[in-house]
Amino acid sequence: MVRRGTLRGAVVLITGASSGIGRATALAFAAEGARLVLASRSQDALAEVEHECGARGGQVLVVPTDIADPAAVERLTRLAVQRFGHVDVWVEAAAVGVAGPLGSESVDEVRRLVDTNVFGTVLCARAAMATFQAQGSGVLVLLGSLLSVFPNPLVPLYSMTKFAIRGLALNLQQEVARRPGIRVCLVMPGPVDTPFFERAANHSGRQLRAIPPAYAPERLAAAILACARRPRRQVTTGVVSHLALVAHRMAPRVTESLVARWSAAFLTKPVAAAATSGSLFDAPPTGAVQGGYRRIRVRRRFGEWLGVAQARRNRRTSS
Repeated sequence: MVRRGTLRGAVVLITGASSGIGRATALAFAAEGARLVLASRSQDALAEVEHECGARGGQVLVVPTDIADPAAVERLTRLAVQRFGHVDVWVEAAAVGVAGPLGSESVDEVRRLVDTNVFGTVLCARAAMATFQAQGSGVLVLLGSLLSVFPNPLVPLYSMTKFAIRGLALNLQQEVARRPGIRVCLVMPGPVDTPFFERAANHSGRQLRAIPPAYAPERLAAAILACARRPRRQVTTGVVSHLALVAHRMAPRVTESLVARWSAAFLTKPVAAAATSGSLFDAPPTGAVQGGYRRIRVRRRFGEWLGVAQARRNRRTSS
């Protein structure tokens, strides 16, 4: 069980750990001295993260895993418990994307999207909850999106999957309401600067990009660490994201319309792009934390610094 004020020695399992928010989260937990179980489809990309986390002092077990495969998820859970004896925190961060109007994608792409984002998340949540119930404690962190609240007509199927994750989180939170040792947290990022956009299946006819203002992945990692220390029902990061949620409570229809128009307009660059399935079916051989969509160096470094500073502040306030 995570001790109040420290994550040192905590066993943290992270899916989608080879890239983006998952990778940033793995590095942040490693810096805290956590023991890590890292999963993604790419063994080579996991080896990169293993080396980086080891350099920060974390103990690491890497398990190449396709979360859409029930046998693979069962193996991931078994190896984690065999190695470390238990799991304190399970961070479900694996996801794939499809962009384009409904009907522009193939049926196989729809199946792969749902298999990973919905079915895979369910498999991992089942495994996490069974593990936590057996040991009497644990924190499940589901990585959702503001697109589980706001529509974006350019990514209707991806948004649909995030609505499903939010629904799962809300139901699990009620399920564990009378089990004080088990908590379920929903992290809902707004736009984040990760490689996700270049790896998504793209049928929009234009080049994808992170919707401005794209936040640093390190800031989301800090929010996830805060949930591990002091679980919260729902969290987001960034002034714009918080303002959007407040506006939605006050005027939902107007806010949904404005956000949908903004996000659809700025999700692409005015550059023609051929249709592609991205990394839906084939895992990328390498990974990265950032996607390179924040062009100004000062802004990139400030976002990284702010994420680290938030993690340190959360550590102090929890102790």
